[in-house]
Formats: sequence, structure tokens, C-alpha cells
Amino acid sequence: MKNYEKKSLFTTISLFFIPLLILASVVLYMYHGDKVKDIEQNILYQMKDYTFDFKGDTFTLDIVQDDKQKKLFKIYHCEEGLCAYFQIPTTGPYLLKVIYDKKNYEKVYHEFLYDIFKFSIVIFFFLLFISVGFAIYSLRPMKEALRLLEDFLKDLIHDLNTPATSILLNSKLLRRRGDFEEIERIELSAKAISSLYKNLELITPNQISKDEEISLLELIDGKIELLQKLYPKILFTKNMQDVTIKSNKNAVDRIIDNLLTNACKYNKKNGQVIISTNNKKLIIEDTGLGIKNVKKVFQRYYKENDTGLGIGMSIVKQLCDILDINISISSIVDKGTKVELTFN
Repeated sequence: MKNYEKKSLFTTISLFFIPLLILASVVLYMYHGDKVKDIEQNILYQMKDYTFDFKGDTFTLDIVQDDKQKKLFKIYHCEEGLCAYFQIPTTGPYLLKVIYDKKNYEKVYHEFLYDIFKFSIVIFFFLLFISVGFAIYSLRPMKEALRLLEDFLKDLIHDLNTPATSILLNSKLLRRRGDFEEIERIELSAKAISSLYKNLELITPNQISKDEEISLLELIDGKIELLQKLYPKILFTKNMQDVTIKSNKNAVDRIIDNLLTNACKYNKKNGQVIISTNNKKLIIEDTGLGIKNVKKVFQRYYKENDTGLGIGMSIVKQLCDILDINISISSIVDKGTKVELTFN
């Protein structure tokens, strides 16, 4: 199950399960109150029966002064436990106090609590089962729609590669007849389409190998050469050592390509991109527009303007996770963004 499917499933379960749980809790609370009253009322009737023959050792007796505040035939919670007052068939100002021992009452009450606890556990899992079933059923149309979308993307990716490759090959053939600026523009546009194709191809990356030797300096130089033609007004500044890492070259190429392209695309006019290394850390800084919500930047299809598809940074995060590369982003709006890649 994919991450967005898990998130949708848990959200749907919560939205259905929590209200049901609250409703069940209210019902159980009301049931608890009524049941406690029933237990006390039953004990009160047993007390009344006890006053007729005084048989058994369930209750104890006491004679107390009648102060007109003690109501007859009513349960009170007293220090000894439960007690009730009954009229003595005499003319004196005294009442008969019948006492139900506190320990006995606590035993009955705890037995009732244990029963209601077992019932609550059953209700809890029953509601959870219903909620999970409802969530799975309600997500079926979404999963079907996403499956169709993924199939469409796979077909689109397959069909996109052919014309992009054809344009690049034909532009190289045209160069033999003459070197024109228009041909270079066509090549750059075709390479941009090819880069988009590679991003789409890695929307759902599988497990990839990490055993290739990669020179970061060589990789960065190749990217700068291309991006300098696409963004001639951007100033690239390098402060790099020739760091070599062991990873997957195609995947690292995709990560750096997306980060440098974003640094150029969302930069200011005559802006700057600064690339540096520090041991096994690659740092890419720009003087661009900045990111308003850094926490959402890795979410698929999230974008803060009308340009782009919103998949590049999602792919970057997926590839970083697979390759055990730590990525961190800090940004200030209208000042720029800093991305740090730490290679293990």
C-alpha cells in the first residue's frame, strides 16, 4: 500500500471511528449511571426486607437520633458504606440505621466495572472493525481512479520518450549542415523534455543499486553547462572539492538535476546559485523566491505557483530515502533557499 493510500485509509478510519467511539462512550457512561442506581436500589429493598426479621449478616444496625434531615427509605453514602434510615415502631425520636458494609459494596461495584470493561473492549473492536471495513470500501473508487491515472502516466511516459529522442537526433543531424542558434534552442528544449521524462519515469521508483562510483564535481559541471544555456542570466558559483560517493548514478543525477533546476527556475532576475561541498555534504543555495511552506515541499503535486507539475521534489525525497541520503531544506521568502544533501 502506497503512502497516500495509507494516509487516506487512516484518515477515513479516524473520521468514522472517533465519532462512533465518542457516541459509544456517552452511552456506556449513561448505562453506568443507571446501573449504579439499580444496584443501590436493589440494596435498599434488601435493607427494607432485613428490617422485618433481622436475619443474616449482610447488614449491620444502629440506632440514631432523628434530626428531621434524614429521609426515610433512601440510600446514603456514609463512612461505613451504604446506609438507609427506617422508622422505628416506637414513639421515641429515633431512627433505625441499616448499614451495608463498604467493602461489600466495593466488591459488587468492582465486579460491575469489570463486566462493563469487558463489554467496552468488545464494543471498541466491533466499532474498529466496522470503521476499517467502511474505510476500505469507501477508498475503492479512489484506488481505482489512481490506478487508471498511473496506467495513463505509464503510457504517457512511454510515448514521451520517442519524440524527445527523435528531436535530439534530428537536431544533431541539422548541426552538420550548419550551427544555428535555433538548433541549440531546439536541443535545449528537447533535453528539458527528456529531463521531464526521467522524472515521470521515477514517480514510483523501485529498489535500485547503490554500487556506482560518482564524482559530484563532474556531475555538477555537466548540469551547470546545460543550465547556463537555459538560464543565461543566472550566476553559478562553485566552491567544491572533487568528492566521490558510492551510489546510483542515474538516481543521484535526477536528485541534483531537480534541485539545480528549481534553484534556477524559481530564482530572481540576475540571481545566483551557490554550490559547495563539505566532506560528504553537498550544499545548493540560491537567491530566489524562497519556499512558503517547507514542510509540504516533498508532498506530491504540491506547488506554490502555477509553473511545474509538483512532482520533482517528491521524487527527490523518494530517491534520497532509497539511497540513504539525508536531505534538509531551509528557506526564507524573497531571500532564497538552502538545500543540504548528506551522503552516507
